[in-house]
Amino acid sequence: MAIMTHSQPDHAASGGVPVDAASFSALMAPFAPFGENPRLMVAVSGGADSMALAILAARWCADRNGKLIAVTVDHGLRADAATEAQWVSQQLATYGIEHITRRWTGPKPGAAIQQEARAARYCLIDDLAGELGILHVLVAHHFNDQAETVAMRRDHNSGPLGQAGMSAQRYLRHCRVLRPLLPVTSNDLRATLQAIVGGGNTPFVADAAPDANSGSHTAPGGQDWIEDPSNHNPAFERVRMRRKLQSGGGLLPADFSAMAHQRQNMEQAIGGFLARHVFIATDGVATVTWPFVGSGDIKAGRHADNPAIGDDGFDRAAYGIGHVLRMIGGGNYAPARDSVRHVLQLFRQNSATRHSLAGCVLHRRENHILIYREAGRMDIAPQPVLPRQVTRWDNRFELCLEWPQKPGASGDMTGFAIVPLGVCDPFHKRVFRKAMAQTVPFWASRPRPALAVLPLLLWQDQPLSVAGLEIYALSDVLSAAGCPTGYLDLFRAIKVTWRFAPSAPLWEGGFKFVANP
Repeated sequence: MAIMTHSQPDHAASGGVPVDAASFSALMAPFAPFGENPRLMVAVSGGADSMALAILAARWCADRNGKLIAVTVDHGLRADAATEAQWVSQQLATYGIEHITRRWTGPKPGAAIQQEARAARYCLIDDLAGELGILHVLVAHHFNDQAETVAMRRDHNSGPLGQAGMSAQRYLRHCRVLRPLLPVTSNDLRATLQAIVGGGNTPFVADAAPDANSGSHTAPGGQDWIEDPSNHNPAFERVRMRRKLQSGGGLLPADFSAMAHQRQNMEQAIGGFLARHVFIATDGVATVTWPFVGSGDIKAGRHADNPAIGDDGFDRAAYGIGHVLRMIGGGNYAPARDSVRHVLQLFRQNSATRHSLAGCVLHRRENHILIYREAGRMDIAPQPVLPRQVTRWDNRFELCLEWPQKPGASGDMTGFAIVPLGVCDPFHKRVFRKAMAQTVPFWASRPRPALAVLPLLLWQDQPLSVAGLEIYALSDVLSAAGCPTGYLDLFRAIKVTWRFAPSAPLWEGGFKFVANP
């Protein structure tokens, strides 16, 4: 574990300006309101940026009679990770900051490790925020991170959404992620750690004067931090870009402001497209009603009454449908805009009626597109279900089983599991699907593969409930198909609550740009 102290030669003179309490308060102001006695969480790796953020946020919370909880995610990728988490906990304790460590368990991917680790980290933090009932989570991305992100996305020919960089605010399932340090440079954050004075609940940043000889800011006290070796590994694209930007040619704050304004305009147009043309049903199927799909305007490419058919509109639709795919497929990110454009071009040219992308099927019909989960991309292994607990399945549906008392003597509170409906033998009988459509009328218009990816609750391999159908309703469907139903009587007192609960909202508009106060 590489501990960098505030007095080491390479870091003692950061060349930055410390962020004091007043400056940090100004950085937090655009994210208000926080309510009385605000409760915040901060993600802390132990690096200089997150350590500075935690200490500044602790003072901010203390000044408002609030509370700060820090969380460190141990990804299990480096031998020192657990030791570093302990070190972070010890350091933050000196400021009165409660600290929690969460671990990323299970097998690790062999490729795209940084991307997968980031997704796992946000998932763990979001779950913890949900457990603790905390809405506001701070992360320490700063100006240099933003510059690297924008430069990398430009190199990858991202569109205006990607080239605007990171939004200062992002919503997860249980919380909103705030990035108050985006206007602040990494040198300023190191200078902040070097200027820290005092511990307890009210540490402060000294008004350090420049050293006459070196031009650096010096102050008594100071806070150490950890240097992650991966931050210097040229095998990672971000490290290579960081070195390139350090040699000159970086963006100015005015550039970020202009790109943010362009993205905000684009977001407004995409949000309008989604509101007008997309409907999400409770069975996790999206319907996109869109002029491109109608036979009258496919070849023309434009429609006199709908300017959204032009190239700009095509981009807006591609972005919007990309987010539909993310929502329906349960992915962490939307697919690349060009991949969506390619599929839409095929539909536009009548050269395809179905296409797979991002774990979904895009199914072209006469005047709309259906988007539903792709069966071949799902894990069909039974997922165990525990009574009175929320079970999340395929990152799309949630199930809760409740009953007022234990079932009859022959009933059993164990042996519950969820599988895709398509693995159930009765589903493949036409009479079963016909009875389903009679029970839920709009299912009559669903293609068979869209029904096959619905979640099915089993008890000891016997079907109990399909998303959208209570046990008594499934009993009627099974009876119509000539299937045994006697065992269902044991569980009629159970309350089965299904909910389509995608990991991401349909649209995460509201790109937030925070200027340096």
